[in-house]
Amino acid sequence: MPVPYLLTILLFFPAVAALVTYAGGRNARTARWLGTGLSLLPLVLSTYLVYIFLFARGDLAVSQGLQRTYYGWEQYEWIPQIGVQYILGVDELSIFLVFLTTLLTTLALAFSWDEKHRVREFYAMFLFMETTILGVFLSLDFFLFFIFWEVGLVPMYFIIAVWGGPRKRYAAIKFFLYTQAASLLVLLGIFAFYFNTTPRTFDMTYMIDTNPLASLAPAIQGLLFVALLIGFGTKLPTWPFHTWLPDAHVEAPTGGSVLLAGILLKLGGYGLVRVNVQMMEEAAMQWWWLLALLGIISIIYGALVCLAQDDLKRLVAFSSISHMGFVTLGLAAGIYAIGAGQISGGQLGFAGAVFQMFAHGLISPALFMVAGAIGHKLGTRNISELGGIAKKMPTLTTFVMISFLASLGLPGLVGFVAEFVVFLGVYSAFGLAVAIPMLTVVFTAAYYIWAAQRSFFGPLNPRWADAEDAHGYETVPLAVLSALFVIFGILPLLFLQSIIEWSGGVLAGVP
Repeated sequence: MPVPYLLTILLFFPAVAALVTYAGGRNARTARWLGTGLSLLPLVLSTYLVYIFLFARGDLAVSQGLQRTYYGWEQYEWIPQIGVQYILGVDELSIFLVFLTTLLTTLALAFSWDEKHRVREFYAMFLFMETTILGVFLSLDFFLFFIFWEVGLVPMYFIIAVWGGPRKRYAAIKFFLYTQAASLLVLLGIFAFYFNTTPRTFDMTYMIDTNPLASLAPAIQGLLFVALLIGFGTKLPTWPFHTWLPDAHVEAPTGGSVLLAGILLKLGGYGLVRVNVQMMEEAAMQWWWLLALLGIISIIYGALVCLAQDDLKRLVAFSSISHMGFVTLGLAAGIYAIGAGQISGGQLGFAGAVFQMFAHGLISPALFMVAGAIGHKLGTRNISELGGIAKKMPTLTTFVMISFLASLGLPGLVGFVAEFVVFLGVYSAFGLAVAIPMLTVVFTAAYYIWAAQRSFFGPLNPRWADAEDAHGYETVPLAVLSALFVIFGILPLLFLQSIIEWSGGVLAGVP
């Protein structure tokens, strides 16, 4: 049975919950229970949304565009004088990212149960940020999209600046300046779409169907494509616009790193697919090589830099740069293959890119949870200072090894499926050139095995003789994520089937 105004409730309930948590969380215990408990409703709603999307799409209100279908559709006039509407909807690209957002918010709040500094503000900030992230994935009007895109910078800035590590102010300012500068390029692109659309509107679905920039000179289209690539690529992050990320991760509290790696980075990938690929078909066909080049450099650079890291959290941060490179490379392969008439290969490239966002959104939070827990319990995350802690932390060691294996692509876990599908798409498009990104599988295994051997195994460092293992509030989120590694590793078609079908229409206007 469909829920009236389901997407609106899902979107704004976390913001209301943030106010309730702040107002009612007079003591730390109450704030924790309120924040975590209230975060469960968006998770339930998003799970229900995924269920009916997979098994009963007829129960969702549907908007049928010229080439595509959107579900859970809500549309109302907002500022008709300038063509602004309140439009919400989901499709195969966004629905699983919506679920991931609500899941990781709940898990991050549960994992942060021992936070003691300004607890009600901490939990309220996470819930408010959940609304801003959901707003980007649900909005199908550019005006609404950009509001959530920009406002989302504020809660993450404060999460790093107030609850972060020793260099928190530097990291927070760097994060804000980099992403704010990137947002200006996104805004420039939005203006270009708006002023070339007839009638003038911010309706993203209309722009996807009509391709309003097609009338511009190829050089102008190319400049706008590159500007938006930089804007979205900075958030992804893509080399060389990535330098804000390691500092932000290292200084952010564990819950902040969970949302930053698990979902905020995916805003950049989502923007690349939704705007650069779906709305700029001709420019995408012209500039696929730049996406491929940046993807390959990001993959190799991130993996090589990981080999030189001593801080466990910084290692995971650079691994995110490497793994997000598979997103841009998969998109490039999909664009090239479809342009060459290889529809099935193009579908694999696009599907692999989107599935990689989802897989990384499960794996990287688990890695940051373990790194954060170790740093909190031992006072250091430096690999050179650890050693043999598996003897004192068997539970955390179990989860970190599962996460390492998922990230390096062990068959049967979700990371393998994502990278394997990307490789299939790259091979369909570029043939044996797929060997270049495949080399990073060796590098990834090397830096994870190196880190595991020095940190968790071998003789126990006497400094950690009294170390304590994971608490219940840490074990449960890690267990949930580990279970999802296996579920989507063994049954990937729960997601892949719908995204592959959708991918065939991504560049429907290109012969």
